[in-house]
Amino acid sequence: MSITTQPTVNVLNGSLACAFNNGRPTGSNELIPSIPGNALDNPTFDVAASPPFGNAYNGVVYFNKWSHFGQLFTSDFDFKTYVGNSFNANFPAFKDLGGGALDDQRKCVKLYGAGTNFPSNTTNTNNNNARSFPLSGMSYLTTPDTYPDGSTWVRQGWSQGVAVPDSATTVTFGAYVRIPSDDQLRDLNVVGCYINQNTGSSNYVNVMYIKEDGQMFNFHTGSGNKYHWSGLSDSLDSNSNTEYSIRENNSSTIQSMQPYFQSNFAQFKKIEKTVTLQVGTNRRLTFEMFFGENQSYLTPVSTGTPSGAGFFYNPFVVFS
Repeated sequence: MSITTQPTVNVLNGSLACAFNNGRPTGSNELIPSIPGNALDNPTFDVAASPPFGNAYNGVVYFNKWSHFGQLFTSDFDFKTYVGNSFNANFPAFKDLGGGALDDQRKCVKLYGAGTNFPSNTTNTNNNNARSFPLSGMSYLTTPDTYPDGSTWVRQGWSQGVAVPDSATTVTFGAYVRIPSDDQLRDLNVVGCYINQNTGSSNYVNVMYIKEDGQMFNFHTGSGNKYHWSGLSDSLDSNSNTEYSIRENNSSTIQSMQPYFQSNFAQFKKIEKTVTLQVGTNRRLTFEMFFGENQSYLTPVSTGTPSGAGFFYNPFVVFS
C-alpha cells in the first residue's frame, strides 16, 4: 500500500496478516514511518521519555525537541497547565502504551479535552477571558466575550520550533489524523495543526482543523491579537536555552484557515497545506498539533461528558 493511494484506511506498510512478536509487528504492519524532507525532529516520538500526563509546565522539552502547550491551570500553587494525551502503538489496534517511562518505539499521540475548568482555582483562575495569560486559544470573534464564551476555544497540544532554510519559499505542513468512531468529537470541539512564523514585528498563522460534520463555524482570519493562536516560541530560548518560552501573538495576520469534517477520518488520513513563507534569512517557525475545547464545555455542569479525541501520527513540515 502507498500512503497516497490509501487515504481512508489505516495507512499500513504491510498487511494485517503480518506476524507479531512481543506485541509488535515482525513485518511492516505499521503506519508509514517517515516522510521525505520532514524538518521536524522525532516526528514519530520514537525516543525513550517520561512525558507528562495530567499537567505540565509549558515549554518543557520532551522527546528531545517537543514541548507541550496548554492554557488551563490545574492548581493555585504552580503554573502547570492541563495535559490531555496518551501515547499509543502505531499499528492496529493502536494500543495505549500507558503512563510513566515510554521506550523508543514509534508512537501515535492521542489528544483530548478537559471537560472541566478546575473551578476550585481561586488565584490561577480559568474563568476570565481578560486574564494576562490568554485563556483563548482561538475564536471566531476578534476579542472573546465574557467567559464562558461559546465562540471561543481553549487549546492544548504538542509543539516544536523549526529552522527555515534560507532558500525556502514555501512550506507544506500537516499530519496523519484519526478520529475513532467510538470517540467522536463533542459538537463544538476540534483537532488540528497550525504553523506560526514570527518575523520579529508580526506573526503569520496558517491553520487546519477538523470539526463535527454540519458545524458551520469558522475561526477568525485576518488581523489578530493574543487571543488567537498564541503558543510557544520557535526556539529554545528559555531556562538557559533548554525550554521554549510563551509566545503571545499581540500582532498577527491569520492568513488561512482550512476546515475538514470528522466523518472523513474514521481511519488515519493526511491533512496538509502549502503556504508561502515570509521572506528573510535566519527564519524559524512553530508547528503545533492541538485539541481545541469550546469554553462552553468547561463549566462544572459539563463534567463527565466525553470531549472526543484525535489521534495524530507523523506530523510534518517540508520546505521547498
